[in-house]
Order: sequence, then structure tokens, then C-alpha cells
Amino acid sequence: MSVSLIAPISLIIFVVTIVVGIKKRVNLGILATAMAFVLGLFVMVEGGAMAAPQLKGVPITSLFPFSIFWMTLSVSLMLNVGSVNGTFDLVIKKVVRLARGRRALIPIYVFLVMFAACSVGAGSTGVMVLLCTIAATIAKDQKIDPVFMLLAVLSGSTVAIGSPVAVIGIICNGLSEQLWGEAIAPSYMYLRGAAMAILSFAVIYLLFRGWKLESWPVSEVEATPRLNKKQILTLLGFLAFIILAMVLNFDMGLIAFLVTAVLLLLGCADETRVIADIPWSSILMICGMCMLIGVVQAAGGIDLLTGLMSHMMNRYTVKPLYSILGSVLAMVSSITGVVLPTMIPTIPDIAAQVGADPYALVTSLAFGANITCASPISALGAVALGIMGTNPEWDSNKLFKRMFVYSFVLMGVAAVWAAIGVAG
Repeated sequence: MSVSLIAPISLIIFVVTIVVGIKKRVNLGILATAMAFVLGLFVMVEGGAMAAPQLKGVPITSLFPFSIFWMTLSVSLMLNVGSVNGTFDLVIKKVVRLARGRRALIPIYVFLVMFAACSVGAGSTGVMVLLCTIAATIAKDQKIDPVFMLLAVLSGSTVAIGSPVAVIGIICNGLSEQLWGEAIAPSYMYLRGAAMAILSFAVIYLLFRGWKLESWPVSEVEATPRLNKKQILTLLGFLAFIILAMVLNFDMGLIAFLVTAVLLLLGCADETRVIADIPWSSILMICGMCMLIGVVQAAGGIDLLTGLMSHMMNRYTVKPLYSILGSVLAMVSSITGVVLPTMIPTIPDIAAQVGADPYALVTSLAFGANITCASPISALGAVALGIMGTNPEWDSNKLFKRMFVYSFVLMGVAAVWAAIGVAG
């Protein structure tokens, strides 16, 4: 087959894979791995490597993103200990009780809890769903707009783009290391992600006029139970992980397994549940999409996409456009499995052509994608809508419309932060 046809065909196969996977509700990672093999055959794979004319041979199995898989698996295992034994749930409830009837502070506390949790890597879907559930309960009890509470949770989660131990941060760093030979320094991406998260929540707080929430008398409710021995040991284990992995620079994956092993030996959680709660669906999606992207890249598809995008971008528009593109894609697909693995490989050439900082583009893309997970047609947004929809006092149709509108508002907010240089 002509080399000139391989690139567009690879992009078509990539798009069809995503559309079919979403429509048929088949895990995109499994489908993508299969299509990586099929596409490899299509461009004449010999001995496990592509051998099309003028196409550099690439063993398909070598495209498996082991570093991303290793980090995601190890960190998920460790954090699952805290989820299973109720550590996260109890800490969240304790923090929220600090408001003591001052309702205007509750959304701020919810934001700060999510911000802190995602900063140390506890930004898995399970933790986010847990906090969305707690936020919905608080919204009902305290008569606070449920969409306001949801956005407080989601805006706090956006700091995960810069955390070297959060799944999104791991993916951004893993792909950046593949492309540029070095990971993005936490001092660069975390600080910018934190700034954009705080500024975005400030906008949300202003839009919902959070300061106008009147204080209520403190109700006589049952006190939140104290942390038990298992939960205290879990928090100490997480602290040890932060010190060893982030301060002393030991391998994060190995330290995560070490902490998990010690906590399980101490009986801090049910091993069966800890293993069962590993987000295998997300891990398969991430790894499979990375493999397919690798084949598409070897076939010239990424170069073709980059060339098409470069005609619409210049030095001043490239960051907000990447942010908007990430937002739009994240509304209908997975951030970790589709948006980041697809778009980050386009950054090196675009950055070189327009003279932009590639790390700033990664930050803009990741933040834009993460901020619009409030969309009710996104995976997390749909789950959040389902959680809030269980309350008969709230009209699900109205919630859907409002969440959809605010996802576009936040898309614009993220683009503004990118345009004025907050992303770098």
C-alpha cells in the first residue's frame, strides 16, 4: 500500500475505534489493542514489526506503556486501602463538620478536601464518586445547590494534572518522558495546575454567590467517629509514601507496593476488596489506547493531524485552542484513555512550529480536559448526575441541562487561564 495512504487510514481507524467503542460500550483499551494489531497487519507486519516502505519498523508489543501501567497499578492498590477501610470517607466527613453551620464555608471545605486528596494521588474515580456522593448528601441536608457542590468537587480534582502520583499526572509525565526524554517537573506543572484549580473554583463560587449562603444553627447530630487504629496506620503509610517517593525520590511504584504490603500485613484492609477495586477498566483503556496511538504515530497519522492543526494555531492561540480541544474531547471520551494519549503526541511539532512552551501546552490540554468532566455526557459527569438524580427533590432533566451549560462555562474559563499564561 502507498505510504501516503497509510497516515489518513490510520487516523480513520483510530476515530472508528473510539466511535464504535463508545457506541457499543466496549472497553476502548481492548478494542484499541485489537485494532493496533489489525492496523499493524494492514501496513505489512513481519516478525512483529512494521515493514511498510519508508516506515520505520516498530514491534507492536513494545508499544505497551509499561511505566504508565506500573505506576497506575501500584498507586491504585495503595490508595484502595484507604478507600476500603473508610479512611477517606471519615477524613472528608470530619473536614466538612468544621464548618459548624456556616454554610458559605462548606463548598470551600469540599473543594479543599478534593484538592488535597488529588494532590497526593487520591483522585481515582472511586474517590471522586465517593466525594460526589457525600457532596450530594450535604447539599440535600444543608439546602445548597447540588450543581454548586458538584463543581466544587470537580474543580478541586483538577489539581491532579500536576500531581506526580495521580493517574492524570502519571500519564502526562509518562508521555512527556517518552517524547522529550524527561518528565515535567512537579514544581512546574503542579503549581500551575493548583493555580488554575483555585482560580476556577473562585469563579464558580462567585457565579453561585456562595458567600450569600446563610449560617444555620449547629444541629445536634451524632459526632463523627474517631479514626481507628487501621485508619491511623493507613494515613501514616500514605505519609511514608510521600516522604520516600516524593522527597527522597525512591521509585514511586515500588514504594507504593511496599506501603500496600505493610498495611495489608497489619490487617488495615481486606486484601480481596483492595485488589478487586483496582480500576482495571481504566488501566486497560489507557494501555490499549497508548498502543494504538503508537501504531498510528508510526504510520504517520500523528504527523498528519499535527499538520492540519498547525494551520489553525499561532503563538497566541495555541494554548487556549489546546485547552478547548481537550475540553471538547473530554466531554465525550475518557481523559486518561483517549484525550491525553491522543493529543500529547501532537504537541512537540506544534510547539516547535509556533514557538510555544511544550510543557505549557500539556498543562493547558490536561486542565481543559479535566475541568469539563462536569459534562453529564462524560463518564464522571453521568455518574454524578445519577447520584444527584436519586433525590426526588431534584429534577434530573434540569440538572442535566445545568451541568451541560456549566461545562461550557468552565471550558471558557480554562481557555482564558491558558491564554493569559497561567498554564505557563
